[in-house]
Amino acid sequence: MPDPEFMHTVLRDAGEIYLALNAPNTGGAPYVLPVNHVFHEGCIYFHCATEGRKLDLLRADPRIGFSTAVDIAVEGTTTRYRSVCGTGVAEIVSDDAEKNSVLKAIAVRFKAPCHFPVSAEKFAATGIVRIRIESMTGKYSRQGEGKRPMPHHER
Repeated sequence: MPDPEFMHTVLRDAGEIYLALNAPNTGGAPYVLPVNHVFHEGCIYFHCATEGRKLDLLRADPRIGFSTAVDIAVEGTTTRYRSVCGTGVAEIVSDDAEKNSVLKAIAVRFKAPCHFPVSAEKFAATGIVRIRIESMTGKYSRQGEGKRPMPHHER
């Protein structure tokens, strides 16, 4: 049975998330990169510049894969962790109220020394991307649970 709260907690606890974007000019190889993120109102958000390769790829194909893990500990040949992998659709946030709300959530999440409201110049130079989650799986392996990860949760 799916355990959305487990997966949401992992997304909230993770300091970074790895994104896989479709990169058509690389012979089908994905473009993978880590970003700081915030899990906010059921979506994954990250901030970025308002131009660049990442946004070019998302505009061409908004489908995205993501993965993150927390509490990673290697014990001999066994690795303990909590993880989430999934897919979604990325959208560049154009609504100023949503963008401002997400910027505040990111500032709180990472204890950033930001002052609100931010200047119009900085606000305009900051992009926000929303990932609407379409599918997610979660796994964990904790001390004392044997050699293999268990259980496996899907949404």
